Amino acid sequence: MKNQYSFLILVFALLCNTTYGQRSYKELMKDNTVNFYEVCEVADAYFETIDKHEKGSGWMGYQRWKNANESKYYPSGDRSNEDPYFVKNAFEKFIEENPSSTEKYLFDGGWEEVGPGSIDSITGHYSAGLGRVETFYVNPEDADRVYFGSRSGGFWASTDGGATWNGGSTDFLFASGVNTLTVSPTNPDSVLINLRNSGNGVTHGIYRSTNGGDTWTETNYNPDILGKGGLGSNFAVNEIAYHPRVPNLIFIAANDGLYRSDDNLETWLKVTNGSISEIEFHPTDDDIIYIYDYYYWGPNKNKVLRSTDGGLSFSGSVEIVDNANNTNVHLDVSPLCDDCVYFASSNGIWISFDSGVNFEFRGNPGMSSEGFAVSDVDTTKMTYGGIDAYASEDGGISFDQVTWWGLWAAPFDGDQYVHADMRDAECIEGVFYMATDGFLCKSEDNGTTWLKLNHETGIRENYTLGVSQSNHYRTIVGSQDNGTSIKLQSGWIEYAGADGMEGIVHPLNDDWMIGSYQNGTRRRTFDGGQTQGGASPPGHSSSWVAPMAYDPNDHMTVYHFGEDVHRSLDFGSTWEVMGTPSFTGTISEAAIAENNSNILVVSRGQYLFRSINAGVSWTNIQGTLPSYSITDIAFDPRDDNTIVVTYNRYQDDGSKVYITHDSGVTWTNITSNLNDMPIRGAVIDHSAESHIYLAAEIGVYVKEMEETEWELYNDDLPNCMVHELEVVNGSNTVRAATWGRGVWEYTLKGRAPYPAIVKTWITDPPTFTTPAEESPQYVTSQISYDYEIETADVRWSIDEPTFENTIPMENVADSTWVSVDPLPDFPAGTKVYFKVRVNGAFSDVSETYKFMYTVRPFEYCESYGNMSWETSVTLVDFNDLYNPSGKPSPYTSYIDLDTANLYTGLSYDLGMNLNTDGAYTIHGNAWIDWNRDGDFTDPGEDYDLGTANDTEDGPTDLSPLSITVPADAHLGKTTMRVSAKYNSDADPCETGYDGEVEDYTLFIKPYIDLDYEVVESEICVGDKIHFNYTGTYLDAISWSFTNGIETYTSTEMNDSLILESPGEYSLTMTGDEGELSSTATWPGVVTVHPVYHDSLEMAICNGEEYVLGTQIITEAGEYTEPFSTIYGCDSIVTLTMDVMDVNVAVTAYDYELTADEIGVDYQWLDCNDGWAEIDAAIEQTYIPTENGSYAVVIDDGDCVDTSDCYDIVALSLTEYNPSNIKVYPNPTSGSFTIDWQSIVEEVQLAVYDVSGRVVYNEMYYNVNEIGINLAVAKGVYYITLNGLSEEQTVIKLLID
Repeated sequence: MKNQYSFLILVFALLCNTTYGQRSYKELMKDNTVNFYEVCEVADAYFETIDKHEKGSGWMGYQRWKNANESKYYPSGDRSNEDPYFVKNAFEKFIEENPSSTEKYLFDGGWEEVGPGSIDSITGHYSAGLGRVETFYVNPEDADRVYFGSRSGGFWASTDGGATWNGGSTDFLFASGVNTLTVSPTNPDSVLINLRNSGNGVTHGIYRSTNGGDTWTETNYNPDILGKGGLGSNFAVNEIAYHPRVPNLIFIAANDGLYRSDDNLETWLKVTNGSISEIEFHPTDDDIIYIYDYYYWGPNKNKVLRSTDGGLSFSGSVEIVDNANNTNVHLDVSPLCDDCVYFASSNGIWISFDSGVNFEFRGNPGMSSEGFAVSDVDTTKMTYGGIDAYASEDGGISFDQVTWWGLWAAPFDGDQYVHADMRDAECIEGVFYMATDGFLCKSEDNGTTWLKLNHETGIRENYTLGVSQSNHYRTIVGSQDNGTSIKLQSGWIEYAGADGMEGIVHPLNDDWMIGSYQNGTRRRTFDGGQTQGGASPPGHSSSWVAPMAYDPNDHMTVYHFGEDVHRSLDFGSTWEVMGTPSFTGTISEAAIAENNSNILVVSRGQYLFRSINAGVSWTNIQGTLPSYSITDIAFDPRDDNTIVVTYNRYQDDGSKVYITHDSGVTWTNITSNLNDMPIRGAVIDHSAESHIYLAAEIGVYVKEMEETEWELYNDDLPNCMVHELEVVNGSNTVRAATWGRGVWEYTLKGRAPYPAIVKTWITDPPTFTTPAEESPQYVTSQISYDYEIETADVRWSIDEPTFENTIPMENVADSTWVSVDPLPDFPAGTKVYFKVRVNGAFSDVSETYKFMYTVRPFEYCESYGNMSWETSVTLVDFNDLYNPSGKPSPYTSYIDLDTANLYTGLSYDLGMNLNTDGAYTIHGNAWIDWNRDGDFTDPGEDYDLGTANDTEDGPTDLSPLSITVPADAHLGKTTMRVSAKYNSDADPCETGYDGEVEDYTLFIKPYIDLDYEVVESEICVGDKIHFNYTGTYLDAISWSFTNGIETYTSTEMNDSLILESPGEYSLTMTGDEGELSSTATWPGVVTVHPVYHDSLEMAICNGEEYVLGTQIITEAGEYTEPFSTIYGCDSIVTLTMDVMDVNVAVTAYDYELTADEIGVDYQWLDCNDGWAEIDAAIEQTYIPTENGSYAVVIDDGDCVDTSDCYDIVALSLTEYNPSNIKVYPNPTSGSFTIDWQSIVEEVQLAVYDVSGRVVYNEMYYNVNEIGINLAVAKGVYYITLNGLSEEQTVIKLLID
């Protein structure tokens, strides 16, 4: 196949030399009828004739185009059958077929922007910028209203002159580029933009906003209505322009001609052919319009086309001969000169004074023309630029450089740095504005000085990204034009220039990173991007975006993939060639297996090879994969046999994602419902479901490995190209590098509520010398979680990442957790593996990446004198170290023999005696490795003891020297080195000089810091308190607890005491360590509550209950019950209970009831009426008025009780008065009146007592009222009236 491929290239070369020899490679790049490899041949031939590495040569632009497009057309190179709307159509198809996939999965916020949106800090970058600005608008009536369009970052608007910006309104259209915009001259809220694919420049139509860019709708000028598009189409819109004075008149400059609409784009007319790039309007004459036609085969490259009929027809100017067919042309006009037209190209500047008929040469700035503008208030002032900007003050005759693209020539915060490559320029009300590959800028002094406007605008075009597994907030990113940037928690660092490429971050030391320029040039930092140095393999040849990766099982090992596979065992310091895959050219994609890092898989084009010996030898595993260019390779972190490869070919082939579960023996197409969406990258997360995430030309897609169909995982992510995805295990995050909108991140699918382990570190992060032997390594993590963490621990192992051991972690402050014990100490060379595991409240388990380090030997540099002379140290006196010595050798180690014990924060005198071996001056020096990092080079670690002269054993002139132990000194053992040297100060690592070197051990201890823990803060009398000493180390301790009456003491570090006396206790503690002693007092450390014994007497009424603790009392007697106070202290209560009775006996007579109890309150009840109270029946005796059952309630003032019910049956008559005869008064003392209310002829009247005895009986005739006086006893009586009718009337009468 390689021979066939070479033959194709040869054929293409022959064709190119005969067919395309007259056209530039840039023209051919835009013409999709020309084969991709034919364009490459023309371009390569051109760059053989120039210095392609010179700034502005075009070489980088060509390489970018080649890198972005080859995989789409490989291997044939045929672009004629490409649909320019292929990505849009694929995305629309996916949405149509998977409507539910646009729902939100995890939380309302969706993807979040990481940046960069501003230039926060610059360290190693030489040309920092935010991203490419293609076009802009400034309202001439209100300069605070500014709009701009980015090549791939969409539309942005400011209403405060660029102080703040609003973007994102174009994020969810079907393309992300805005290369031209125009605004209605009468309504600044009415905006038109050309939406285009940032990759191929093809228009997706003109969109309109009526609210200043907040929302957009597609106009009728779109590919469907135009009938543009289709296979091989490259239809592009170069400029849109409202006529400044004629309402609704719009012109569109396209690569196939000029379009004119006089009804605000409802309809239009194509008025010219050719390729139109510029539109300008006569300042006063509405009918005169100027355009430029750059069509390669056309006759107008050296002319301005002008219309005198409002743009309906155009004719050419006199030919501008010296332009020599240069098509980098920009036109301008100025209101100060109505008939002037300005023509600027890379070959000079010309002016027409007769409305574009004839042109006069003015001058030649001598560089590429990418932008040009004439002042609208002074036509002698102009700006012009390509890589840099130039200004003229004499109407274009001469130009002076006013900006410099490199920070070595113009500081970033100065007024002459705007980034490289001007894209557009215009003068508005005397203020020049300029768009570059980095910024939108303005000048208020005719281009002399410039101010950058578009801070906080996320328009970065990213190629790649690398994440930190130990610090969620740290990322390294490579981008076009704007180099390599590093994200810190505090902001972004602009780290390196050129085109930024692949970057990696050491998993456990996030200050150690390697970034890249194009073609695999590596730059390494050990301090988080503050400084840097080279780290490229010598003599390598690598692709534009050259892969690089660290070994998942040995993080100091790094692989570089070019034509060969290079490996570094020391993080890029040195390199070795491991082997070369069996294909021609450079590796374009590479991956290392997670569990067995000897397994590598690499690709170039369609070829896919696997190595099982770290790249030494290779096996072809392409198998049944399609013959298209592979865009990414991803291993399953749980299974090294499972590999995913992706493709981004612009064809309806349904072949975009493949997977193997047997290391490439067989492959399965898992494109499924993705259909034809081109895919640029893939990553597989560490979850049990092994979710596969895809970076697509629009969007991110995801599915569980065992699922069939993909879901769009795109909520709030702009619809721009995603180049790469990375997973941060601990924080459960997926991060995306987008082309045009910077870096974005989102939670992994289904893991939004999980604990987020955002940072993890050990005591000494891995370097070339740390962690060293005998250096305890505690593991610390910061964990963010909305609920309560069940447990956190460190899982660890040595030599292999099996993680069978566990160390618990404890929460020490806020979100910080620290391992209870350090990782065990192991000999030098041991590989220690660990990860942090967190269990949430709902079985939601989070786990960090697999961290590791290699234990380093703890060694100091070699240093010694010589034995030629007696020059030596004769005494070292430092606190409890006192060592008089001779000179047994040029170097003597007293590490194991003589030591000094020092305390942090205290000062000690260091004395040194020397033997000068005669009348010579000998220098004394000392070094103390306070941070125990294995060297003496840190600030504050070297001490000058002065000199001695002509003595065999005399002190130096600065002895004794007071030395203060730093408060942050490493606790435990460290080393002090001392030296004597003839005639000059020694270096701590110097060897072979006239003198001597001695090493000593120092033990650093913390100054006494008393602290304690009392487990119980409140107890009861007789209970025990437990207390522990938690401060710095002590030899002895004394505790004293007192309430002012009693004192309790202990001399144990951890102890308990029984406190018998109530009250509030203070603690006085005295600690002794060596010769040091410290005392401290803390008030109110524990409160002892008393215990009570109480006796009570109570009485209840018979039948009542009384609750005493756990007892229910109803009878008289003595009861005992224990109670606990609010402090848990038991108290004993003794209760004497009395039960009181109420006499509820009733004496019943035939017709009345009398309660036996005298002098109490009574209330009679009707038992037959639900025990209802009888009105006014509150006397001791109750006389019922009718037969029934009655009871009485007795209230003696202490108790209330109710009698039994008593029946009255002697009352036999029932009151019956149908005629409503009145008897009054009733009750009566004996006299009463009966009123019939009419004459009755005859009535028999009788009165009965309750026993039925007749007490009155008379006959009456023709009466209507009679009066009667009865002399009878008190009681109830019944009057009966019997008339001529058979009805009897009975009326109850009460004699009172």
